[in-house]
Amino acid sequence: MLEIDKLTWSRSGSSFRLHIPRLAVGKGITLLAGRNGAGKSSLMHLLGTAVMPDQGKISYGGRTTDRDLASVRASIGFVPTSVSLYEEMTVQKLLHYLSELKGGLSPSQLEGHLERFRLTVYRKRKIKTLPQGIRQRIVLAQAWLGSPEYLFLDEPLNALDSLERLSFIRQLSIEGRSRTIMVSTHELNEWEAWANRLIWLDNGMIRFHGTLTAWTSNLPASVYEGSVTPAQLKALPEEQIIYIRADGHSFRVRVMAAEAPLFAFEKQLPTLEDAYFIRSRLQETARIS
Repeated sequence: MLEIDKLTWSRSGSSFRLHIPRLAVGKGITLLAGRNGAGKSSLMHLLGTAVMPDQGKISYGGRTTDRDLASVRASIGFVPTSVSLYEEMTVQKLLHYLSELKGGLSPSQLEGHLERFRLTVYRKRKIKTLPQGIRQRIVLAQAWLGSPEYLFLDEPLNALDSLERLSFIRQLSIEGRSRTIMVSTHELNEWEAWANRLIWLDNGMIRFHGTLTAWTSNLPASVYEGSVTPAQLKALPEEQIIYIRADGHSFRVRVMAAEAPLFAFEKQLPTLEDAYFIRSRLQETARIS
C-alpha cells in the first residue's frame, strides 16, 4: 500500500504548492489526470524519491524515506517525462549498469529483460544511434529492473506507436495485479479498459480519487454527439464542445449539455476524457466566478 500523509511541497521560485492531506493507493493501475501545471509531474517526482516533500511523509508498505531510503528506492521503478540516457553506452551495457544499482541481473535474466522489451536486436547499438521510440522502450525497461513493487510512470507511452502502446498497456494491466502502478497521462481513453482507479489533480490538490465508474457517474452535465452543418456548428456554444471531427461536408461534434442541443444529437455514455472535460470545465468556471 502506498500512503501519503499531510504532504506539502513548493516549487522553488514559484507560487505553486502541492498539498495532499491524505491518500492511500493499493495494487492495480491508478491514472493520474490533470492539466499541465496541475502538479502531476511534481507528484511523480516525489513518489519516485527524486525530490523530497517539504512536510509530511510518503509510506511504501510501511517504509519511509527518512528511515529506509535505500530499501524504498530499490522497490521503485520510475519513468519521468524526460530522462537523459548515457548516449555512448550500448543498450546492453546501460541496462547491466543500472541493474547493478538494484542488486544485479544474471546474464540469462538480462537477456530475458532485453527480449521482454524487444531490445535484443539493439543490444550492441549505442543509444545515441537509436530512434526515439526505441529509446523510450529502454526507459521503460530500466524502470522494471529489480521487479519493483511500485511503478510511477509519467507519460510512459510517448514516442511509441499504436501497437506498442496497446501491448504495453495490456502487459501493465497484468503487472498491476501484484504491483502498485501510477500512470500520469493526457490520453485517458486508451487506458479505460485496463485501469482500476483515477486521481484528478488540480492546482496542486486532489479533486477526485475513486473508481473509473465513479469518475464517469453523476456528472453535472450529459454528453451528446451528432452531425452538424458549418452553420449549425457556429451556433453551438464553444465552451460546451468536447471535440469536433470533419465528416465530409459536415462535422461530427461531441458536446456537454443539459439536453440535446439539436434534434439529431444522441445521448452518449461518457468516456474518461468526457468526464475530465466536464469536471475541469465546471471547476474552471467555479474558480473564475
